[in-house]
Amino acid sequence: MIKSLLSIVVLSASLVVSGCGVPVESTQSETTSVTPDNDEYKPYVNARFSKALDAIFNSGSDSNTTWSVDVRAHGPRGEKLELYRRAAGTSVKPASTMKVMTSWTAFREIAAASQIGSSKYNYIREMMKYSDNDMAENVLSWSGGLNSVYDMLTFFGISRSAGLKIADGSGLSYDNRLSATDLVQVLSAVRNSDKIKAFRSLLPVAGVDGTLAGRMGNINGTIAAKTGTLTTDPTTALAGFGDSKTGWQVVFAVLGDSVPSVDIGRNAIDDAMTEVITTLNYLPASARSVAETN
Repeated sequence: MIKSLLSIVVLSASLVVSGCGVPVESTQSETTSVTPDNDEYKPYVNARFSKALDAIFNSGSDSNTTWSVDVRAHGPRGEKLELYRRAAGTSVKPASTMKVMTSWTAFREIAAASQIGSSKYNYIREMMKYSDNDMAENVLSWSGGLNSVYDMLTFFGISRSAGLKIADGSGLSYDNRLSATDLVQVLSAVRNSDKIKAFRSLLPVAGVDGTLAGRMGNINGTIAAKTGTLTTDPTTALAGFGDSKTGWQVVFAVLGDSVPSVDIGRNAIDDAMTEVITTLNYLPASARSVAETN
């Protein structure tokens, strides 16, 4: 009887430990234990900053344009701010920022994919840095196809709604639909995971390499993000991470659907992210100070 009771206690304890995300033997990466970042973000109230970004996106628009934008910041003392939102929940064409979803799905499904220096990691890094569409479809195939991407989104609390559609792994399809908040929710989970270093190293760096080598040179090295471009019914996009000199970290997605031209949309994105990083460079390193200065 005592032995039976002990067995029940041990079994119950093992179930509790498993529920806490302790790694167990699996063919998947331990990133499956990462939880979404659903904590409340305080709004950043700064009229000058908001007006500056509104003006930038308005200048990059015509009557057909939809900007879906979500920019969040994490302070050096744990502060969490919603810096800027513009139709953040509206689903639009994500272009090649879809590769963020493809790469993170690969990290979840294939343990070796997130091991820096492995052949699969190197393949994904080449795909992300230079936005190779054929390579992206190969990565999607390795990871279990479209259903695996949907499963990943469901895991992070993103419902399979009418507005969300995954049509391929590259973002080349004009049928893809994601919102800025969808991307930021996944990127926030990436940031909270033990795979953030490996994942961030996949991304082009502004003014340094990949598809961002010739962009935002005035803030070079502070933005690591996936670019996106579609030339017919022009779409320009950027999603990833940024850092300020004062220790603030940014998680963002900026999706410009049906912009007047690729160049106009791209310039708007670069100007907006330059404004974000420049503003954060002067932001006090405490949420209380932020509230007191606005």
